[in-house]
Amino acid sequence: MTDAASQAQGAFLPAHSGPLGSGSDLLHSGNAGFIIHRAGQLNHAFRAQGRQFATDLVGHLNKVVEGVATIVVHEEILGTADRLHWLIHMKQPNDYSRFLEIADHDRSFKEITEADRIAASEGAGNWERMFVEGSFQERVYVPQHGLDEHDDDHDHDHHDEPSDTFVPPARHQTGLPDSRMRSSVDSGLTIIRTAQTAFRFRTEAREFAFAWASEVNRALGGELTVYLYEETFGQQDRIHWMIHLDSLDTYRKLTELSRHDADYQALFGRQFVPDFKGGGGWEQTFVSPTIQDTVLTPLHPGAPAWF
Repeated sequence: MTDAASQAQGAFLPAHSGPLGSGSDLLHSGNAGFIIHRAGQLNHAFRAQGRQFATDLVGHLNKVVEGVATIVVHEEILGTADRLHWLIHMKQPNDYSRFLEIADHDRSFKEITEADRIAASEGAGNWERMFVEGSFQERVYVPQHGLDEHDDDHDHDHHDEPSDTFVPPARHQTGLPDSRMRSSVDSGLTIIRTAQTAFRFRTEAREFAFAWASEVNRALGGELTVYLYEETFGQQDRIHWMIHLDSLDTYRKLTELSRHDADYQALFGRQFVPDFKGGGGWEQTFVSPTIQDTVLTPLHPGAPAWF
């Protein structure tokens, strides 16, 4: 879909319309084995400079780390105003060493991060003034793995292909052909849904989380794609779904599945907690009220703030 067609249909522009690199080398939520999610809060006074800095930096980095990593910068549109999010897609944790080399030795990187971008009349400075002190936070996502259901649901060709990623990529979770899957580089909206599993029902919660994603992918494959991730080096037993789509109209279709899709409806009546643990459905397996959504859209060079 062209950018013009996307706008005409009320869709949000995907990340690949920006400077990401060649399509064959792009890493994204579907084929990466290790994803760093970094978020930072812009100072409202320097929101324009901060957006330009973020897109300039990502544009440069994607050139010099092409084939090793792909970074997409997003803006939070339903949540906190002027909060930016970077998804850093890699195959392995050790690939992050490439960024350390760039920070130490890349002249263009230093120019982007050190040159004054704030007018002298406003006190001058660069990114360190654009962002609120102490607001940067990071999480690490790895595709959920180890559930027995996965082997049964894998597409056969995907299951047999070799992988050099930290864990099997999330695209293997769907059983869908590539043509019917979306990802963080070709979607105009990414919803990150986060939930804390109850320690006692950690396995059952993951089984529900995977089953929910599978039902959504079955019903709406081609229009949206859901991947499931485990948080690593962060909070124990916190999981994350990434829901990739282009418009809020598609999200409406997701919310309407519970009204007319029998298989989707059946999921919520299924027993996930076994009798020897007291029995119960999916709602027993998560800590209340920890299920939260963050809605992101890719940030493009020169794009104005939403608010």
